[in-house]
Amino acid sequence: MKKYLFILLLFLGCETFDVVADNPLDQNNPDYELPTVSILDPQDGQTISSDKLDVYLQGNENVSEYRYKINSFDSFIDMKNTWSVWSSSNIVSLEFLNEYSYELTVQSRYPTERESNGASIGFTVDAVKPGSLILYPKKINSNIFTNFNISLYSHDLPNISALDIIIEFDTSYLEFRANEGSLEYGDVNVLRNSADGKLNYTIGKYGDNGFGDNELILTAVFWPKDVSGSTSFIKILSATAKSLDGQTIEIVETSQTRVDVK
Repeated sequence: MKKYLFILLLFLGCETFDVVADNPLDQNNPDYELPTVSILDPQDGQTISSDKLDVYLQGNENVSEYRYKINSFDSFIDMKNTWSVWSSSNIVSLEFLNEYSYELTVQSRYPTERESNGASIGFTVDAVKPGSLILYPKKINSNIFTNFNISLYSHDLPNISALDIIIEFDTSYLEFRANEGSLEYGDVNVLRNSADGKLNYTIGKYGDNGFGDNELILTAVFWPKDVSGSTSFIKILSATAKSLDGQTIEIVETSQTRVDVK
Protein backbone atom coordinates (compact mmCIF):
# COMPACT_ATOMS: atom_id res chain seq x y z
CA MET A 1 0.00 0.00 0.00
CA LYS A 2 2.84 2.37 0.89
CA LYS A 3 4.47 1.55 -2.44
CA TYR A 4 1.41 2.71 -4.40
CA LEU A 5 1.05 5.86 -2.31
CA PHE A 6 4.67 6.76 -3.02
CA ILE A 7 4.17 6.28 -6.77
CA LEU A 8 1.04 8.49 -6.70
CA LEU A 9 2.83 11.29 -4.88
CA LEU A 10 5.74 11.05 -7.27
CA PHE A 11 3.39 11.31 -10.23
CA LEU A 12 1.59 14.33 -8.80
CA GLY A 13 4.85 16.01 -7.97
CA CYS A 14 5.90 15.88 -11.61
CA GLU A 15 2.71 17.66 -12.81
CA THR A 16 2.66 21.44 -13.40
CA PHE A 17 -0.67 23.24 -12.77
CA ASP A 18 -1.54 26.63 -14.29
CA VAL A 19 -3.82 28.65 -12.03
CA VAL A 20 -6.21 30.55 -14.30
CA ALA A 21 -8.05 33.54 -12.83
CA ASP A 22 -11.65 32.80 -13.79
CA ASN A 23 -13.27 35.68 -11.88
CA PRO A 24 -14.64 38.06 -14.57
CA LEU A 25 -14.42 40.97 -12.10
CA ASP A 26 -10.74 40.33 -11.33
CA GLN A 27 -8.65 42.86 -13.22
CA ASN A 28 -5.82 40.31 -13.38
CA ASN A 29 -8.01 38.00 -15.42
CA PRO A 30 -6.67 38.06 -18.99
CA ASP A 31 -10.29 38.14 -20.21
CA TYR A 32 -11.25 41.08 -17.98
CA GLU A 33 -13.49 43.68 -19.66
CA LEU A 34 -14.13 47.22 -18.53
CA PRO A 35 -17.77 48.07 -17.70
CA THR A 36 -19.72 49.60 -20.56
CA VAL A 37 -23.00 51.47 -20.91
CA SER A 38 -25.12 52.41 -23.90
CA ILE A 39 -28.42 54.25 -24.31
CA LEU A 40 -30.95 52.18 -26.22
CA ASP A 41 -33.83 54.67 -26.42
CA PRO A 42 -34.38 57.50 -27.25
CA GLN A 43 -31.95 58.38 -30.02
CA ASP A 44 -29.60 61.35 -29.81
CA GLY A 45 -31.12 64.58 -31.10
CA GLN A 46 -34.73 63.40 -30.83
CA THR A 47 -37.63 65.79 -30.20
CA ILE A 48 -40.26 64.29 -27.89
CA SER A 49 -43.90 65.35 -27.64
CA SER A 50 -44.36 64.44 -23.97
CA ASP A 51 -43.16 65.84 -20.66
CA LYS A 52 -42.33 62.28 -19.55
CA LEU A 53 -39.55 60.09 -20.86
CA ASP A 54 -38.20 56.61 -20.06
CA VAL A 55 -34.59 56.12 -21.12
CA TYR A 56 -33.41 52.50 -21.41
CA LEU A 57 -29.79 51.61 -20.63
CA GLN A 58 -27.69 48.54 -21.31
CA GLY A 59 -24.40 47.50 -19.78
CA ASN A 60 -22.22 44.48 -20.39
CA GLU A 61 -22.75 41.22 -18.53
CA ASN A 62 -21.39 42.10 -15.09
CA VAL A 63 -22.78 45.62 -14.76
CA SER A 64 -24.90 45.87 -11.62
CA GLU A 65 -25.86 49.56 -11.29
CA TYR A 66 -26.45 52.77 -13.24
CA ARG A 67 -26.59 56.50 -12.55
CA TYR A 68 -27.29 59.68 -14.54
CA LYS A 69 -27.10 63.48 -14.61
CA ILE A 70 -28.92 66.11 -16.68
CA ASN A 71 -27.53 69.31 -18.11
CA SER A 72 -29.94 72.01 -19.32
CA PHE A 73 -30.71 75.72 -19.31
CA ASP A 74 -33.91 74.63 -17.55
CA SER A 75 -32.83 75.46 -14.00
CA PHE A 76 -35.58 73.29 -12.48
CA ILE A 77 -34.30 70.12 -14.17
CA ASP A 78 -30.56 70.84 -14.49
CA MET A 79 -28.64 68.75 -11.93
CA LYS A 80 -25.66 71.14 -11.72
CA ASN A 81 -23.20 68.39 -12.66
CA THR A 82 -24.35 66.22 -9.73
CA TRP A 83 -24.99 62.52 -10.31
CA SER A 84 -28.09 60.66 -9.20
CA VAL A 85 -27.64 57.86 -6.68
CA TRP A 86 -26.65 54.49 -8.10
CA SER A 87 -29.60 52.22 -8.96
CA SER A 88 -29.97 48.62 -10.07
CA SER A 89 -32.66 49.70 -12.55
CA ASN A 90 -31.60 50.15 -16.17
CA ILE A 91 -34.44 52.64 -16.78
CA VAL A 92 -34.09 56.37 -16.17
CA SER A 93 -37.60 57.79 -15.74
CA LEU A 94 -37.92 61.54 -16.23
CA GLU A 95 -41.10 63.57 -15.76
CA PHE A 96 -42.37 67.15 -15.50
CA LEU A 97 -40.01 68.17 -18.29
CA ASN A 98 -40.39 71.74 -19.51
CA GLU A 99 -40.07 73.10 -23.04
CA TYR A 100 -36.26 72.96 -23.20
CA SER A 101 -33.38 70.97 -24.62
CA TYR A 102 -31.60 68.53 -22.31
CA GLU A 103 -28.38 66.52 -22.27
CA LEU A 104 -28.51 63.20 -20.40
CA THR A 105 -25.26 61.49 -19.35
CA VAL A 106 -25.21 57.98 -17.89
CA GLN A 107 -22.68 55.62 -16.31
CA SER A 108 -22.63 51.99 -15.21
CA ARG A 109 -20.49 50.13 -12.68
CA TYR A 110 -19.56 46.66 -11.49
CA PRO A 111 -20.17 45.36 -7.93
CA THR A 112 -16.48 46.17 -7.41
CA GLU A 113 -17.43 49.86 -7.99
CA ARG A 114 -15.35 50.05 -11.16
CA GLU A 115 -17.13 52.69 -13.26
CA SER A 116 -17.66 52.88 -17.00
CA ASN A 117 -17.04 55.86 -19.20
CA GLY A 118 -20.06 58.13 -19.65
CA ALA A 119 -22.50 57.94 -22.57
CA SER A 120 -24.63 60.96 -23.52
CA ILE A 121 -27.57 61.95 -25.66
CA GLY A 122 -29.38 65.23 -26.25
CA PHE A 123 -33.14 65.63 -26.68
CA THR A 124 -35.67 68.45 -26.91
CA VAL A 125 -39.11 68.59 -25.32
CA ASP A 126 -41.93 70.01 -27.46
CA ALA A 127 -44.96 68.82 -25.51
CA VAL A 128 -47.17 71.93 -25.46
CA LYS A 129 -49.49 72.63 -28.36
CA PRO A 130 -49.17 75.92 -30.26
CA GLY A 131 -51.66 78.51 -29.07
CA SER A 132 -51.30 77.71 -25.37
CA LEU A 133 -50.78 79.44 -22.06
CA ILE A 134 -48.30 77.61 -19.85
CA LEU A 135 -47.21 77.83 -16.24
CA TYR A 136 -43.48 77.37 -15.69
CA PRO A 137 -42.14 75.22 -14.21
CA LYS A 138 -44.36 72.14 -14.29
CA LYS A 139 -43.04 71.02 -10.90
CA ILE A 140 -41.51 72.82 -7.91
CA ASN A 141 -39.85 71.30 -4.86
CA SER A 142 -40.06 73.84 -2.04
CA ASN A 143 -39.28 74.10 1.65
CA ILE A 144 -41.87 75.31 4.13
CA PHE A 145 -41.84 79.06 4.80
CA THR A 146 -39.72 79.71 1.70
CA ASN A 147 -41.12 81.78 -1.17
CA PHE A 148 -41.13 80.41 -4.71
CA ASN A 149 -42.46 81.85 -7.95
CA ILE A 150 -44.17 80.52 -11.05
CA SER A 151 -44.39 82.27 -14.42
CA LEU A 152 -47.11 82.46 -17.05
CA TYR A 153 -45.97 82.42 -20.70
CA SER A 154 -47.69 82.55 -24.05
CA HIS A 155 -46.63 79.63 -26.23
CA ASP A 156 -46.90 80.20 -29.97
CA LEU A 157 -49.79 82.51 -29.11
CA PRO A 158 -49.25 85.87 -30.83
CA ASN A 159 -50.90 89.28 -30.63
CA ILE A 160 -52.58 89.04 -27.23
CA SER A 161 -53.60 92.56 -26.29
CA ALA A 162 -56.15 91.72 -23.58
CA LEU A 163 -56.10 88.71 -21.30
CA ASP A 164 -58.53 87.66 -18.56
CA ILE A 165 -57.20 84.71 -16.62
CA ILE A 166 -57.98 82.98 -13.32
CA ILE A 167 -55.19 81.05 -11.59
CA GLU A 168 -56.33 78.72 -8.82
CA PHE A 169 -54.38 77.39 -5.83
CA ASP A 170 -55.19 75.61 -2.57
CA THR A 171 -55.16 78.03 0.37
CA SER A 172 -54.73 75.10 2.78
CA TYR A 173 -51.17 74.71 1.48
CA LEU A 174 -50.14 77.98 -0.18
CA GLU A 175 -50.40 81.71 0.34
CA PHE A 176 -50.11 84.25 -2.49
CA ARG A 177 -47.54 86.99 -1.87
CA ALA A 178 -48.51 89.96 -4.04
CA ASN A 179 -45.87 92.37 -2.69
CA GLU A 180 -42.88 90.04 -2.60
CA GLY A 181 -41.96 89.88 -6.27
CA SER A 182 -45.24 89.14 -8.02
CA LEU A 183 -45.36 91.12 -11.28
CA GLU A 184 -47.55 91.53 -14.37
CA TYR A 185 -45.88 92.65 -17.59
CA GLY A 186 -48.73 94.45 -19.36
CA ASP A 187 -49.41 98.16 -19.81
CA VAL A 188 -52.63 97.71 -17.82
CA ASN A 189 -52.64 95.27 -14.92
CA VAL A 190 -55.59 94.55 -12.65
CA LEU A 191 -55.48 91.76 -10.06
CA ARG A 192 -58.47 90.74 -8.00
CA ASN A 193 -57.34 88.33 -5.29
CA SER A 194 -60.26 86.53 -3.70
CA ALA A 195 -60.01 84.64 -0.44
CA ASP A 196 -60.93 81.29 -1.99
CA GLY A 197 -57.60 80.74 -3.73
CA LYS A 198 -58.33 82.40 -7.06
CA LEU A 199 -56.15 85.08 -8.69
CA ASN A 200 -58.25 86.92 -11.29
CA TYR A 201 -56.01 88.89 -13.66
CA THR A 202 -57.00 91.39 -16.33
CA ILE A 203 -53.91 92.34 -18.32
CA GLY A 204 -53.65 94.62 -21.36
CA LYS A 205 -50.66 95.27 -23.59
CA TYR A 206 -50.80 97.81 -26.39
CA GLY A 207 -48.69 98.54 -29.42
CA ASP A 208 -48.69 96.86 -32.81
CA ASN A 209 -48.57 93.25 -31.67
CA GLY A 210 -49.41 92.96 -27.96
CA PHE A 211 -47.62 90.08 -26.26
CA GLY A 212 -45.24 88.13 -28.47
CA ASP A 213 -45.46 84.49 -29.51
CA ASN A 214 -43.49 83.22 -26.50
CA GLU A 215 -43.49 86.02 -23.96
CA LEU A 216 -43.57 86.30 -20.19
CA ILE A 217 -46.97 87.62 -19.09
CA LEU A 218 -46.81 87.47 -15.28
CA THR A 219 -44.91 86.11 -12.31
CA ALA A 220 -46.72 85.03 -9.13
CA VAL A 221 -44.97 84.47 -5.79
CA PHE A 222 -46.27 81.90 -3.30
CA TRP A 223 -45.39 80.93 0.26
CA PRO A 224 -45.86 77.33 1.45
CA LYS A 225 -47.52 77.01 4.82
CA ASP A 226 -46.45 74.56 7.53
CA VAL A 227 -47.45 71.57 5.42
CA SER A 228 -44.26 69.54 5.08
CA GLY A 229 -44.76 66.45 2.92
CA SER A 230 -47.75 67.87 1.07
CA THR A 231 -48.52 68.05 -2.65
CA SER A 232 -50.79 70.63 -4.24
CA PHE A 233 -51.38 72.16 -7.66
CA ILE A 234 -51.48 75.66 -9.13
CA LYS A 235 -53.56 75.67 -12.29
CA ILE A 236 -55.17 77.91 -14.87
CA LEU A 237 -58.87 77.71 -14.15
CA SER A 238 -60.02 79.82 -17.12
CA ALA A 239 -58.51 82.16 -19.72
CA THR A 240 -59.83 84.48 -22.42
CA ALA A 241 -57.58 86.34 -24.85
CA LYS A 242 -58.34 89.06 -27.39
CA SER A 243 -56.42 90.91 -30.07
CA LEU A 244 -56.09 94.70 -30.26
CA ASP A 245 -59.14 94.90 -32.55
CA GLY A 246 -61.26 92.90 -30.10
CA GLN A 247 -61.15 89.53 -31.87
CA THR A 248 -61.13 86.46 -29.62
CA ILE A 249 -57.90 84.47 -29.77
CA GLU A 250 -58.33 80.75 -29.24
CA ILE A 251 -56.37 79.27 -26.35
CA VAL A 252 -55.79 75.67 -27.27
CA GLU A 253 -54.30 74.39 -24.03
CA THR A 254 -53.28 75.43 -20.52
CA SER A 255 -50.99 73.78 -18.00
CA GLN A 256 -50.58 73.39 -14.24
CA THR A 257 -47.70 73.34 -11.75
CA ARG A 258 -47.28 70.65 -9.09
CA VAL A 259 -45.86 71.86 -5.76
CA ASP A 260 -44.15 69.36 -3.46
CA VAL A 261 -43.29 70.81 -0.05
CA LYS A 262 -40.45 69.18 1.88
